[in-house]
Amino acid sequence: MRINEKSLSKFASSGAPADKEGYLLKKGELNKGYQKRYFILKGNLLFYYEKRYEKEPVGVIILEGCTIELSENIDGFAFQIVFPKTGCRTYHMAADSQEEMEAWMKVLSCASYDYMKLMVSELKQQLEELKENSQQQLLENAMRDSHLVSSSYSPVEDKDEPTSLDTSQRRVRFNPFNDPSTQRKSESKHLYDSIDEEHSQVVKGPSKKFLQLHEEYGQQVKTLSELWRGSFAERPASAFELTRTYSSC
Repeated sequence: MRINEKSLSKFASSGAPADKEGYLLKKGELNKGYQKRYFILKGNLLFYYEKRYEKEPVGVIILEGCTIELSENIDGFAFQIVFPKTGCRTYHMAADSQEEMEAWMKVLSCASYDYMKLMVSELKQQLEELKENSQQQLLENAMRDSHLVSSSYSPVEDKDEPTSLDTSQRRVRFNPFNDPSTQRKSESKHLYDSIDEEHSQVVKGPSKKFLQLHEEYGQQVKTLSELWRGSFAERPASAFELTRTYSSC
């Protein structure tokens, strides 16, 4: 792959934010000793300088198709960038501490385009799972709400109420949509009918003939008339009656 050095230098000196930067020890290709270089990571490009504030980098490492591994050298905190497929050189580096070495290894292993592509694929899969779970949750909630609504409107049977009632204990059914005054009139009518029926059953006796009734009521009238006349003869005469008597004389 051909690389435009001017474009890389311009991008390195641009104001694009760096993912990580700092000093590392780098083993030379010809000189096998470690040299201190200042590294700046931007995307999948690792620039290194002889000094921190230099304008142009000494070199660049394209972090594609590579793996970040611990170095075989156990002396110091060394690691290496290996290109197993491309046949490029292996870069040997070392940090000042264990924490700095781990931080560089982590950020370099996540800088490649292949890693970003894998992460995007995993995020899409997680998003699809969330959508499926949310749809399933919505369906379960809808079924639960439907069950609650149907149960709230289902008829409820009263277990304490007897199955059969006598006619005297049976309640009068009425239409709740009727006028309350009409309902009260209807209830009053039923009440009066029942009272009349009971009164007729009590008063009603054995049937009598007309002659017997005439004699009984006639005797009662005669008795009352005699009593009235007797009470009238015993009481003193009024002034009106005396005046009427003298005038007739």
